Amino acid sequence: MNRFFPLVLVVLAACGGDKGPIEPTLPRNDITTLQPGEVRVLRPSDITNGIDLTNVSDAREFIFIVGNTGQSKTENVATYVVRGDLKGGASLSPVKGVELSPQLVAAAEALERAQVPQRRLERHIRDFERKSLSFRGRRVAPVGDGFSFNRSVGVARVPLVGEELNLKIPDGNGDNLCQDFFTTQAVVASVGARAVLAVDTLDGPPFLLFTQADFDAIAAEFDNVTYPADEAWFGTPTDVDNNQRVIILFTGRVNQLTLPGTPEGSGFVGGFFFGGDFFPPVATAPAFACPQSNEAEIFYLLAPDPTGLKYGNTRTTASVRQGTRGTIAHEFQHMINAGKRYTGGVAEEFEVSWLDEALAHMGEEITGRRLKNFTDLQSLSHADVLPNEAGRNDYNAFFFQNFARFRYWLQRPDTSSGISEGARENLSSRGAAWALVRYAADNFSNSDPRAFIRRLVAGPDTGLTNFNKATAAPLDTVVAGWLVANYADNLAGLPITNERTQYRSFNMRSVVSPITGGNYPLQVEGIAGGTSTLQGTNRTGSGTYYRLTVAANAGAKNVKVTDAGGTAINFPGAHVYVLRVK
Repeated sequence: MNRFFPLVLVVLAACGGDKGPIEPTLPRNDITTLQPGEVRVLRPSDITNGIDLTNVSDAREFIFIVGNTGQSKTENVATYVVRGDLKGGASLSPVKGVELSPQLVAAAEALERAQVPQRRLERHIRDFERKSLSFRGRRVAPVGDGFSFNRSVGVARVPLVGEELNLKIPDGNGDNLCQDFFTTQAVVASVGARAVLAVDTLDGPPFLLFTQADFDAIAAEFDNVTYPADEAWFGTPTDVDNNQRVIILFTGRVNQLTLPGTPEGSGFVGGFFFGGDFFPPVATAPAFACPQSNEAEIFYLLAPDPTGLKYGNTRTTASVRQGTRGTIAHEFQHMINAGKRYTGGVAEEFEVSWLDEALAHMGEEITGRRLKNFTDLQSLSHADVLPNEAGRNDYNAFFFQNFARFRYWLQRPDTSSGISEGARENLSSRGAAWALVRYAADNFSNSDPRAFIRRLVAGPDTGLTNFNKATAAPLDTVVAGWLVANYADNLAGLPITNERTQYRSFNMRSVVSPITGGNYPLQVEGIAGGTSTLQGTNRTGSGTYYRLTVAANAGAKNVKVTDAGGTAINFPGAHVYVLRVK
């Protein structure tokens, strides 16, 4: 069945591009004819005199979403007023987040604390790559689906177990990651079809940290799950060191990026990838070289420290194994993305933060899907991703984090955006970015989400230009559908008149609600009816939600969305999306 219909919207000319039904005979701002499940997109010019609902005999409920799809490079923070002239028997209310129990608040704060050091390190690394390393003027010819070029140092063949590798580890605390690095030797502990596992000699003999079975299990998960999942969705990784493998280095230099004595649960750095490892150590221009470079595909991961005596924090073998599974899937996307841009001969810069991080969080999810044998567009419920306690480790490694981050955005969509550079560090922006890209892959990929994601990774454009080309639709169209879907997805009793008002890959209410005490966090809280004025704020790529409930035979109503002076909103990208719920 073809699940892709134009984002209805009763009239899609307002969104551009898709063919839709003819214009309604009533004025566009009259929502009387909307049927349950239908959406109308209104521009500022449509709502000069407000949004009308004429006298109707039946009770009705609508969701109003004030959307912001401006595309300036600087984030636009829009403020506005929603004014309701509700003649009686009606109420207008903001959609508010669920009040969380103290236990859930504590859990959310623990997640935030736990991710702060990793996010800060990633921001530092990605910012350095974009500011200090350049593709401009470089042209490297592709060889097959991988790439090759002359190398001067590093690993040039498949090493053997027990062999020592001379490696350079960027100092994550340094200002210049290409100049500030540690030179070390690492012992190869396991060699798989796609992975070379090594342990820094700084940390002692490898088998005091992991057993051979541990090493082989890590290599097998990368070979059989993570690598093929990321390759299928993001494209074949580069192979600059000609060994058809990725080096996974466990090193205490990563442990040292977390302050000694950090309380359990207060956050740690799990590992990272650095794009400088693709560059030659010497070149004609400083921006084309990185003296630290291993000229190899390599991850740097946390090492076990069971007593905590070596680096000041206890890191058991089991906690390192579990805590780095999602890290590897996440960082592998960064590696593939940066590698293709470096060697592809077309791109001139690294991908921008919000889209690069959204894709990396997709890397976690699609690895989980492969591990659990879920299909690309299988609509997953909570029971699917966490069928029992035996599946808790897999759920925590590959699914939970995305739901938790998205939950933050759902609770306060007025304060962050998925297409914001706040995704460099902000959890809610990252959650929204993942959800937006996931929604676009569901609904703007012609049922081939892998091809859609590969287009994003290939570039060569970045940011919104890249995203808009991949969706082949105006940003207004995609964001309209996404904002509506965040309320309408799997809403009980809502007719689906347009499947772009739904996620295809998740029952989002089902997977998010359990981590907010059983309540979907984008929830309506009623307030008194009558004439009302509500202050609103949102950001580029986001929207805010309001509900209008109308009793039977309640009389004519009008809702205005204006600036502070009473003029219809006119900030860049301003839209109002109206969904009839009942």
